Amino acid sequence: MHTLLPLLPSSLQLHLVPAGRRLDFITASGSFAYVYRRCCPQDWQCVANNARSPFLDTSHLAPEAAPEYLILFRDAAGTTVGATSVVQAHPSGLPARPSWISL
Repeated sequence: MHTLLPLLPSSLQLHLVPAGRRLDFITASGSFAYVYRRCCPQDWQCVANNARSPFLDTSHLAPEAAPEYLILFRDAAGTTVGATSVVQAHPSGLPARPSWISL
């Protein structure tokens, strides 16, 4: 999906937190971040438009889902101008379901 797009120098960092999966990234001025997630064996799906960092994905996922994330950056006209590399959450580190109690 993103292999034909320029990789931007900003990196995408994934942190497993009690509430879910937190993504940290830098959005360049004039661009908008679109968060994409893929769980094996599904296709990529957009889970957030015009996202801000940090982005928290609190979706309930099966422990074996092993979600992967990437950020596409678009300009005001909607043209994709770049992407981050893909990051993956290891299934053993994922909480069974998001929990606000553990914060």
